[in-house]
Amino acid sequence: MAVYSLPELPYDYSELEPVINPQIIELHHDKHHAAYVKGANDTLEQLAEARDKEQWGSINGLEKNLAFHLSGHILHSIYWHNMTGSGGG
Repeated sequence: MAVYSLPELPYDYSELEPVINPQIIELHHDKHHAAYVKGANDTLEQLAEARDKEQWGSINGLEKNLAFHLSGHILHSIYWHNMTGSGGG
């Protein structure tokens, strides 16, 4: 049940050179941001399972975990669009 997906970058990894190394952009996008997306999707599955099994005691912690991963995903999505190699961001 993947609801969230890793967005494509609006530029190539190398477009922010020399300010940011392309390997840093690639690592941050493909690993760090991707981990937030995976964490959000995994937590949604865990929440659905907890609700199905009426494990109400675990819901609060899972919702906090979902908020953590979703905020990381949303903020990174904004971050990528606020940076540009053309001097506009």
